[in-house]
Formats: sequence, C-alpha cells, structure tokens
Amino acid sequence: MGLQNLRSLQLLCLLEAISLLPWTGALLCYEATASAFRAVTLHKWKWLLLRSMVCNLKEGCEETIVYIETGNSRGIVSFKGCTSALSYPPQISYLVSPPGVSIASYSRVCRTYLCNNITNLEPFVRLKASEPKYTAPSAKHCPTCVGRHDQECLPNFVTTETCPFSASSCYSSTLKFQAGNLNTTFLIMGCTRESNKLLENFQHIGSIRVSEVVNILEKSETVGAGHCSQGPLWSILLCLLLISRD
Repeated sequence: MGLQNLRSLQLLCLLEAISLLPWTGALLCYEATASAFRAVTLHKWKWLLLRSMVCNLKEGCEETIVYIETGNSRGIVSFKGCTSALSYPPQISYLVSPPGVSIASYSRVCRTYLCNNITNLEPFVRLKASEPKYTAPSAKHCPTCVGRHDQECLPNFVTTETCPFSASSCYSSTLKFQAGNLNTTFLIMGCTRESNKLLENFQHIGSIRVSEVVNILEKSETVGAGHCSQGPLWSILLCLLLISRD
C-alpha cells in the first residue's frame, strides 16, 4: 500500500470515528498493541497507528511502552488505548537498571484528541545515552534471550553472555503482560545482580498487568541435571525444561 493510500485510509478511519462520537466531551484515542522481540532497534522501530477508539466520558488516552534488553537481545511490549487514570506527563525510567538484564518503561495519560501518538523509541534513546558504561567482566557466563519460548527463545537462538562483574547471577523467568487486547507471554534470560523476581514491585506498568514466574536455575540439582549455570548450552536449556515440569 502506498504512503498516499495509507494516509487516505487513516483519514477515513478518523472521520468515521468522529462521526460516531456518542456525546460531547468523549475523547478519541489511538488503539494499538505491539509485541516485538526480533530485529528491534532503538533508532528504527516504528509503530504504525491505524486504529482509534471512542473513550467513555472522563476517560483519557494512555500510551505505555516497555523496553527490555538482555545481552544483544531486545524486546518491546506496548499498549495504547482509553483509561480512567488521571492525566500525567511522560514518565521514562528504568524499572530494572543495567548492567545485565534491564527493563525500562515510558508511559503517559493525556486528555486531548489522539494525543497518545508516540511512534518511536526516542525516549529510550535519551535514557540510554545518560546511563554509565559498564566494562568490567566477570568469569560467569549465562544463557541470554528475550521472546516467546517457541520462537525467539528456541535453543538455536539462545546465546551465552559474559556477565558484568556487578551482575554475575544467571536469571530466567516467564513474564506475562496483559492490557486490553494485549496478552503476551515471553521468556527472559540473562545476567542480573540477583536471581529474585525482577518486577516484584511492579504489578502494573501503566495499565499493563504484570505477572512473573521465576525459573530457579539451581533447582536442577535436585533432579540430577547438574548445575544449570555451567556446561554447554543444550544442558542449560534441558534444565529449564525440567524446571517447567515441576
């Protein structure tokens, strides 16, 4: 579809939505979800906004983006839609700071027509530019990936990472994010400071509900599989499979 045709389609959708507004004061907001775990780059990721929705009276427009980085792997989970939450300006911060696995979020709630209109990752570019550089490595290596267990985190896509000295624990968990039409479950593995839940203090990120189940790598010793954090990659993945069956 050409750019001109795409803009025409967006304009038609907008006009149709406006014509259906049930009462004065109801906002029109962009409606979108995104889950991307492959070929995500800070400078090239774009979010096409093709749908809008009419909010209930007094609702505002929300946009929340979660950016995940572990080793050389990156992931994005995002939500746009109506919300009853109070308005707040753009908030960008690390929920889990580097080194090792890092999770950052951008979120805002606004109350003007189609104001939830961010389409890129520029807030995270600025956030990463301000973070200190970590160079001192440790002797620890951990399996690393972020994505769906049957796609991006298949055994042949999992890599091993040399951990930073200040984040030398191996970590693996399954995260589930839910909001509106967003329902994404994915695996995250990498180096961390601790092996506890990364998002234990965050049941919600904006309107996104978060649940986390930690795969304790050391648990494999009880089933005779050896030390999961050592040995070849195939044995590490076997450990995770054994853990998930318990």
